[in-house]
Order: sequence, then structure tokens, then C-alpha cells
Amino acid sequence: MMRHKVAGLCALVLGALAFAAPAPAETVRVSDDLIIYYETAGSGDTTVLFVPGLGMSTRVFERQLEAFEGSTDYTFVTYDPRGQGLSSKTIEGNYYEQHGRDLDAFIKALKLDNIVLGGWSYGGLDVLAYVDQFGFDGLKGFVMIDATPKSRGHDNATEFVWYRYDDADGFEAYFTKGPLQDYDALAVGFADWMLADKSEANMQFAIDIIKQTPAPVMSLLNATGALTDYTETLVAMDGKLPLLFVVRKDWGEVVTGWVKENTPSARVSASMVSHLGFWEEPAVFNAELDSFLESIEE
Repeated sequence: MMRHKVAGLCALVLGALAFAAPAPAETVRVSDDLIIYYETAGSGDTTVLFVPGLGMSTRVFERQLEAFEGSTDYTFVTYDPRGQGLSSKTIEGNYYEQHGRDLDAFIKALKLDNIVLGGWSYGGLDVLAYVDQFGFDGLKGFVMIDATPKSRGHDNATEFVWYRYDDADGFEAYFTKGPLQDYDALAVGFADWMLADKSEANMQFAIDIIKQTPAPVMSLLNATGALTDYTETLVAMDGKLPLLFVVRKDWGEVVTGWVKENTPSARVSASMVSHLGFWEEPAVFNAELDSFLESIEE
């Protein structure tokens, strides 16, 4: 499988940030205020479109891009959502309903079809916001990568949610106020939470990506995400579209129980060593994804 060759490398000026787009890179303008940075690999008729999570970018899927290089069965696509990575930094639109509309505009601009759509972490809210507003008729499959459709619950240790309603553990406040109060510390804490192997190189990889998202954008996306619930949207796809949940090992029992009750037709793999397990152990994740894709094509 082979990464696309760039017809012309694009240089982006993204607000106050001075990051140069790494090759290969492409951009597409999807609205008056938004230029989206994206990467692709492969040339197949089926599109595998993955959306990164809160404050993250296409770089987290670099090892999936490598895996799909030269594929004639699949085209792997990933992009930086509004405000993140190398896409436009906008004052407006930093909430998930708009992210869903941005995704629809991106799909239409690139004329993507036969899509297996996936979201990682809060990227799950992006893809569910898309389905909630535009339906899933153009999709062949749907993947939730350590992502939940609902952000708040009574107990985030036993429920398929990120935060507690009472925020007794301070987790929600940490990710909402943290970027505004001490972004450097937040970036380190966030990276540490995402990784199993906390080597200096791995930590710096995650921190560099996080810091591409302006602190106010990070805070807004977390705050609006905490108020979001797309449970009904996800449950409505059960039995109508192939579903795959790939989650970290310590979330396996909770997610398996939720799936059994709400989306019993879905496949569940609690195989990731960490929140960034698909990057840390790509062979394990890619094998699960390959199996799912093959099951769709049967």
C-alpha cells in the first residue's frame, strides 16, 4: 500500500502557529472559513476515513497510513478537524455539530463514497455528529476507536462515559480549565494519560501534536463534548451497518457490557494497550481493522 504523491506541496499559514505541513500533504477549502489538511494512502474503491480525537491530528494515524500504502482495495483518509493540527484555526465552530457539518463538506469536496467511517476518542463525536445530521446511507461500516457516544454518566469507572456528572475526580475540569490555566502542564498530563510507553520520544510526539491546537479551542471542544450525547444515533445503526468497537484493555468489560445491551450486532475488541494503542501497537490494531474490513466485503 502506497501513500499518495503530492502534486504540489502546500504551505499553510495557520493563525499564530508556525507549523509547516509535512509531506505528503494536501488541503481542501470546504467553506469560507475552513481549509482542511488531510492525508491519504492507497487507491481502492472503499474509503476508510478516520477522524482524530480532541486536539489531535492526522499524525496519530501515521502507522495506518503506512499500512495502506499501495492498497488497490482501500483508500485510507484522515484529516485535521477544524482548529486542530494544520487545519484552519477559527474562532467560531468549535463544537461537535459543526464538526459533523465540516465532515460532510469534506466528504463532498473529495467526492468520497463507499466509506468505512471511524472516530478515535472525541473524534467519535465528530463522526456521530455527522451521522446524526446526514444519516449513514453512504457508509459501509462504522468504527469507534476508544470512543464513547456519551460523555457524562453517574460513574465513569463502571459506565461507558468519560466524565461523572458531579466531576468528583476533577477529570472534566482538568481538560476544560487546564488548557486555559497552564497549557504546558495540560499537554504533558494529556500525553501521559494517552500512552503506555511514556518514553521521552513518545511523550514529545503527543505533546507536539496537542500544542498545535490553541488552548481556547481545546477548552471549548472539551466543554461542548462533555455536554454531548449521541447514544441514540449510535444505537440506531445497530443491525443496519457493520459496527466495530476497538478499545483499550482496561475498558473492555465496560464496553462489552454496553455493546451487548445497546448494539448487540457490533464487534468488540478490547485489544489496545493504551488510548493511543493503535499508534503504539499498530500491528494489533491493524489486524482487527483488516478482519473487520474483510467481513464487510464478504
